[in-house]
Amino acid sequence: MRLEALFQPRSIAVIGASEKPTVGRRIVASLDRIGFTGRIYPVNPGYPTVLGHTCYANMAELPEAPDVAVFCLGNARVLGAFVAAAERGIKGAVIYDGGFAEQGGEGRRLQNEIEAICGEADIALCGPNCMGVLNPHHPSTTYLQELRSPDGLAGNVGIVSQSGGVCISLLNDTRRFGFSHVVSSGNEAVLAAADYLEYLVEDPWTAAIGLFIETIRQPDRFIAALDRAAAVGKPVVVLKVGRDERAGRAVATHTGGTAGDSRAASALLHAHHAIEVSDLTELTEVLAACQSPEARDRAPDRHRDRLRWVGRDHPRYRRCRGAGIATALGRGAP
Repeated sequence: MRLEALFQPRSIAVIGASEKPTVGRRIVASLDRIGFTGRIYPVNPGYPTVLGHTCYANMAELPEAPDVAVFCLGNARVLGAFVAAAERGIKGAVIYDGGFAEQGGEGRRLQNEIEAICGEADIALCGPNCMGVLNPHHPSTTYLQELRSPDGLAGNVGIVSQSGGVCISLLNDTRRFGFSHVVSSGNEAVLAAADYLEYLVEDPWTAAIGLFIETIRQPDRFIAALDRAAAVGKPVVVLKVGRDERAGRAVATHTGGTAGDSRAASALLHAHHAIEVSDLTELTEVLAACQSPEARDRAPDRHRDRLRWVGRDHPRYRRCRGAGIATALGRGAP
């Protein structure tokens, strides 16, 4: 599945756009502020325009099939709107609201239906229960939090987080490094951390990668992406949560996954060249250590020599080996 529609969209439909202070207004305002040069299509039958953009009553009225549709709707209204967007031919989608697999029962059934539609229509879905995607270099955003200013955002750190709160915390302070991409992945119904990691490893604007992980889905692909990152000299810094029973229960109710055995996860991360950290402060410190004054905001290739194998000097880095550790990893609920 190709992720360009999410990371480099040329057109975005904002379903549930509004002139009121809602998510739909925030997304349109952020797209204007970041300098998005593509087409913005607010969708809401109640408005002729939203923030100066022509507003459409439904997806069928749009002049083209947008690359991405973002769903600024409550979960009970998402499925019908998603079917219409899939029929219109979207390539990517972001669902912000929760109440899906993390709630079990009906929520899980609803998420499964949306996942099936994505499989049939080849739609790259971020979420549900997420905050979306931000790309400062190809200025575009489907990120839930309203962007006040793009100043200082662009840099060389790619972030993938299953927690929206971690994204908020990192984006609130860009004094030490900026970002190539920021992804809040949520429940990962279709796209998982492995998909985003694969993309960032090959992305020319990304020199270092930070991951906040509750559940490692698709472990074989995740491992292969870690190995590829090491081969091209991109440090991957990982904060894996869910170390005890209480934290494991929190993971299940947060994104609908399972945390798995923390020791097995640590062994795997270390064996495949990742730098595991213990908290958000340490995550930030190590990512900051990957920077150099002359490298920031220059062509991506200039970063590689200084960043190559940075993990070997980190006190928490060590090589670990063990048979069958992948089977002990936390995985998404079936």
